[in-house]
Amino acid sequence: MSARAGGTDARALIAASARVREAVPLLIEAAEPGQRVALVGGVVRDLLRGMEAREVDVVVEGDGVAYAKRLAALTGADVRIYAAFGTATIASRPPVDVATARSETYTESGALPEVTPATLEQDLARRDLTVNAIAAVVAGPDAGALLDPFGGAADVQAGVLRLLRPDAFEEDATRLVRAARYAVRLGATPDPTLVHAAKAACHGGFVALTGPTRMMDALRLVFEESEPAAVLSFLVEWGALAAIEPGLAADRAQVQSAWTLMEDEARDADRVALGLGLMTSGLEPARRTGWLTEGGLDRSTIKSALAAANGPLLATTIAGQSDADVDEACARVPAEGVIAAGGDEAARYLSRLRHMSLGVDGDDVRRVAAVEGPDIGRLLIELRRACIDGTVADNRDAQLAWLGDGARTRGD
Repeated sequence: MSARAGGTDARALIAASARVREAVPLLIEAAEPGQRVALVGGVVRDLLRGMEAREVDVVVEGDGVAYAKRLAALTGADVRIYAAFGTATIASRPPVDVATARSETYTESGALPEVTPATLEQDLARRDLTVNAIAAVVAGPDAGALLDPFGGAADVQAGVLRLLRPDAFEEDATRLVRAARYAVRLGATPDPTLVHAAKAACHGGFVALTGPTRMMDALRLVFEESEPAAVLSFLVEWGALAAIEPGLAADRAQVQSAWTLMEDEARDADRVALGLGLMTSGLEPARRTGWLTEGGLDRSTIKSALAAANGPLLATTIAGQSDADVDEACARVPAEGVIAAGGDEAARYLSRLRHMSLGVDGDDVRRVAAVEGPDIGRLLIELRRACIDGTVADNRDAQLAWLGDGARTRGD
């Protein structure tokens, strides 16, 4: 197949998207005379699928950082530079990610590649999947050309996910996770060669060669997808989760149920912590904490993930309990743990109970009930239970009256 499709192909794609069409003139203006600039990756896939691009990925021949600075000046947007990688992100609307065209050489499996400047064609050839190796040139001598040396456009249209080369996963095992994400996102079927390569990399020990923080970074992206349960199903099928850490698992129905509950009742929850917790519930507690820590997660995420991993224990505790008992048990647990517990009790807590607030506070308790120290917290807990059970009305006057009953200050 020719490396370049007809010169009008890229222009026709771009013309179909208002967002990209508006961005292209500035992309062209930021280029130096003769400098080749191309749209790549997700933006091209979106255009091929007739979808509006969420962000714009650009690869340039030459100095990508210098190009990004010129583009930022034209847009008036802030730019974040990653000089070591020759990349930059411009906080425009839509956001633009700029990368220097490069080739990569892997001296050993699992290691970061050695990078050298390259042409657009060489940059496409270094990629892992054919659907990633498509570029729409917007500036340079061949502006308007659609570079598609590996048939990626046809694969997008056919809904097929293919590797550029069979050792792609052996070079970098994080590509396994990306392949699973793209298969679900694009509604694509991994071809037999990709599946064979994925299983071979997992069972051949190549996954273990990838550093824990890099693999954790790849896994975090799974839980930013709209259908993480389906992504995890591919990783389970290929043996990737067990290769990453023996004991990691993911039940598709459980993950889907948790995601549905989160989307319905707890969108403020930490998606990454929830997903990782569900995956690690089968690990021994000490190893669970160790693996999450080795992945470079912050303390808050680890705490929430551990709560999610213990979801089954919470589910047992609250099963069949009254609203007051469910509230008391769940209030001690991060939301991710309650979501992982699932069931009607968790849904009641997340949708209604956790949003209930008292009309009095600690100062009221101290003043009206004439108590100090731990008795203040004890009375607030008792009052909350009474309000949930309906024995005290949900208004400040009724709650103050309850506090004023001297019998409430006794610990019996």
